[in-house]
Amino acid sequence: MTAVLVSYDKYIENMRFIPTWKLGSKFVKLCYAVQALVRTWLLLKFDKRISIVHIHGAANASFDRCRMFIHMAKKYGKKVILHEHAADFVEYYEGASHKQDIVATLRMCDCLIVLSQSWKDFFSSIGMEKDKIHVLNNIVSPPQHCSYKRTNDGRLHLLYLGEVSNRKGVFDLLNAVADNKAYFADKLILRIGGNEVDGDIKSYIRKNGLESFVSYEGWIKGQRKIDCLNWEDVYILPSYNEGLPIAILEAMAYGHPVISTPVGGIPEIVKNDENGIIVQPGDINAIAGAIKFYVENQTAIKKHGECAYNVVQAFFPEKVFHNLENIYKQVLAD
Repeated sequence: MTAVLVSYDKYIENMRFIPTWKLGSKFVKLCYAVQALVRTWLLLKFDKRISIVHIHGAANASFDRCRMFIHMAKKYGKKVILHEHAADFVEYYEGASHKQDIVATLRMCDCLIVLSQSWKDFFSSIGMEKDKIHVLNNIVSPPQHCSYKRTNDGRLHLLYLGEVSNRKGVFDLLNAVADNKAYFADKLILRIGGNEVDGDIKSYIRKNGLESFVSYEGWIKGQRKIDCLNWEDVYILPSYNEGLPIAILEAMAYGHPVISTPVGGIPEIVKNDENGIIVQPGDINAIAGAIKFYVENQTAIKKHGECAYNVVQAFFPEKVFHNLENIYKQVLAD
């Protein structure tokens, strides 16, 4: 969601964005939510130009915060768009004791934006009016090719960018590499970037003797991220649940194949043996096999990468913002 909002801020002039959450203690999070409520209340009360309140949210506590802003916006007679990014909304909903309240909150909105057809089908199945649900692609910036020149090291350059967590499958990836260390040691370079949520990834790499070809580089952004996207041959994200990851779209924008799982909206854009390889979550042998395929089939990297680039053009800013403008017009007309 953060990556989407960064893209919106880049392309929408004078965008007024009010963040409602900040990493920190419970007190810090509470204070941040309160200041967001106050700022939103002031805008709604005194700025008569506002017609639509566009809320970006997820599941769990994020959805609970969204509920407060939805009620406030409707109280002041504004149209409300809820833009749902949650990868784990199904789990959140199925485990909730207040399902009717969740659906009632969704139905208060004038529009629900989701990331894929599969998510539209889900929200429709739990009671959201189907004609209020719109699929809008996540936005991804066109590639920025840099002066990076790859040395002819004869190795597959594999990149993982994202939360370093069990949910994202990063330790399944490391297990697959560690189990086949003798094979990969002189054929692969794996770079991992992201904020640590589960485990100690540096200790895992060290204990399994992977330092010579696997590196953890922390959070990667800005020019470093562009350099990584130019450096890689193949992107990998073996997640257990997702919405539609920006990281996959970014890799495809740079013409790279993707190894991932059939969760969320991923199978709608990553097609097995066309622009990547689909493996089941947790299938360590399949993850290793997919990596080996690209190690041994260099021509497939180019072919699949070209297909990936063709698919992702529908996610470039001009197309996405044109579709978003049409959604705004429809919401205002209803």
